[in-house]
Amino acid sequence: MSETTIIRESPLTIPTIMKAHWNAKEPFHLIGEPSTVKSALIKQTSKVIAERENKTFVEWSKLSLEKKKEINKEPEKYFIFEDLRASETDIGELRLQEMNNGENYITYKYSILFDTISQPEVTGVLFFDEMNLASNMIKAQFYKVYNDRSIGDLPLSNKILVCSAGNESSQVRDVIQDSVALVTRRGNYFINPITSDEFIEYGINTGINSTILGYLAFAPDDVHKLDYEISDSLGQPCVRTWEKLSNIYNSNKELNINGKSLFARGLIGQATSTKFIAFVKLETKIKLEDIILDPSKIEKIEELQIVYSIITGLLGKYKEGDKKIFGTILEVSTYIKEEMGIYMLRMLIKVVSHNKFKKLISTEYAKEFDACYKKYGDLLLD
Repeated sequence: MSETTIIRESPLTIPTIMKAHWNAKEPFHLIGEPSTVKSALIKQTSKVIAERENKTFVEWSKLSLEKKKEINKEPEKYFIFEDLRASETDIGELRLQEMNNGENYITYKYSILFDTISQPEVTGVLFFDEMNLASNMIKAQFYKVYNDRSIGDLPLSNKILVCSAGNESSQVRDVIQDSVALVTRRGNYFINPITSDEFIEYGINTGINSTILGYLAFAPDDVHKLDYEISDSLGQPCVRTWEKLSNIYNSNKELNINGKSLFARGLIGQATSTKFIAFVKLETKIKLEDIILDPSKIEKIEELQIVYSIITGLLGKYKEGDKKIFGTILEVSTYIKEEMGIYMLRMLIKVVSHNKFKKLISTEYAKEFDACYKKYGDLLLD
């Protein structure tokens, strides 16, 4: 029998997949390498759905017991999101036999989570991560979750979506393959590692440090480079480690170059950190504020690394709420090389949205866009 060619989807299709399954309340499963933003986009999309449903989004695992009890009594106001590690779940977390119930038959007691999401008026998402690291004993419980929409004999609300994620067997150790019976109870989607452009779009929307985004625009191959044969605990570049490095940089503004080097080595590994820190040193030669005041200054910058850093820095400022910088971005794009200017405008469209971009360039920023069109012409129509 010939080997099946697996078609892999962009991580940015996850919201589309999830919204369709939400509408049908049909379970689905994502398969991909570690750190392909599966969990992050499931959570983000849950927040979008919660807003659409006019519910208050709550992340169950981060709530106090008192708040959980409050929601348990009045669940109709909330959209409950719970991310459970399937590999860490045991039978007792799903259901426990109640031994002293005063009856001649066995009954079960359930965690407050499952008691809450079984109530008909509750809305939310139950997400099982690391599914293929769970033991077969635990996986046996998920047949009912997927197929019968219940935990033991406790039915889930009809407004709860069940979904899960895991890795391919070649990507992690000690994988326990899902059975055909389990696989056929859900939709199964293989997800590609994120590309540089996808990560930059994702990173601008989630507040990733602009220096990191600038570097990855310049060195796209360093977004995701995992070696599964490394025996020692060396850092490796992937979405998860870039995000953690971003959090450290954003939370420690006073870091000097030695500090930045230290944390880069620990998170993205020594080889990648060497290139990244060289980029950081180069970036300090120019200030983003100077370009905002006089966009024509970018013409004098010869280093592509710095230009990429300025591009992502400006896009990040727009996403942070500086809406007036939209015109500055259009103007800056007319002073840089053609391929970089087009790249900058395409990323701007993704950050702003196509419809809003069209509205802005036809109203308050028509003059600035005319200058862009004069330089790029029909290239802007691609």
